[in-house]
Amino acid sequence: MLISISLVIAGFLLLMWSADLLVDNASELASRLGISTFIVGIVIVGFGTSAPEMFVSAVAALQNQGNLALGNALGSNITNIGLVLGSAAMVRALPVTSSTARRDIPLVIATGALAIYMVSDGVLSNFDGTVLLVTLVAYLVWSSRNSQGAGGEPPLESLAEDPHQLDLSVINHPRGKSTSSALLLAMGSIVLLLIASRMLVYGAVSIATALGVSELVIGLTIVAIGTSLPELAAAIAAARKGAHDMIIGNIIGSNVFNTLGVLGITGVIRETEINTNALWRDFPVMFVFTIFMFIFALTKGTYSRKEGTVLVIGYCAYICYLVLLAID
Repeated sequence: MLISISLVIAGFLLLMWSADLLVDNASELASRLGISTFIVGIVIVGFGTSAPEMFVSAVAALQNQGNLALGNALGSNITNIGLVLGSAAMVRALPVTSSTARRDIPLVIATGALAIYMVSDGVLSNFDGTVLLVTLVAYLVWSSRNSQGAGGEPPLESLAEDPHQLDLSVINHPRGKSTSSALLLAMGSIVLLLIASRMLVYGAVSIATALGVSELVIGLTIVAIGTSLPELAAAIAAARKGAHDMIIGNIIGSNVFNTLGVLGITGVIRETEINTNALWRDFPVMFVFTIFMFIFALTKGTYSRKEGTVLVIGYCAYICYLVLLAID
């Protein structure tokens, strides 16, 4: 038990430190490349922190457990919006640019609708997976072409005049750091985030097991949330530093990657019959959370603490429903 508690404490501390390191170096990278932190959030933070979902899903598909891969992707998307975005907004209000509200978030809805359509026949086929992966490549090309100041914040230098956009005083940009160094440190901090999350989850599972908590409940709560700990830690660190566009980019990039990349890889590797629970319970929940994300951005222009609380409460209700369903 003492080792498990030590792992939880060490994992938590490493998680917080590596999240700060990621935000600092991702912000530095955006500044040096002259692109928005939104794009960095999508490409580096969003896709980088979704690497575990891709790996787990690929292994699951190879072992003929495609529905595990599907549940992993859907659960991560729901957690990203309900828990990650909601928690970040509760720490600090997150303004949303008009282009993000009118263009980028609708793309997340569109990719979700495409995934639902592809599996509506009850099968995630090789053709479905190929279409999803081709769509992901098209999205990446489109994002790269709109990287110069589009889709989010302008470069960090232009934000210095607007303290409400980004609090530069709390972000440490080491002098003389090269672009390659910032990129390597950002990628390294993502690796540390993944290691820290595994340490924390392993320790928490060990403690819960020792206390007599069932494996099913552990899987639905600790393990499910654990796969999104890197996104959660990065979002909270970015919220504290005022890098709100990086948070939004992280959520959008991660969800697009999960929907198109994770499901696409799963379908390409092995044709999978879709569990009806995913079709009639999890897909609609993911879609509803995404719609709420869009409505809040479009009508409010910000994710305030009120909207964040609504998202977190909705996520907790979903988790409670899953636990009660499993117990019954």
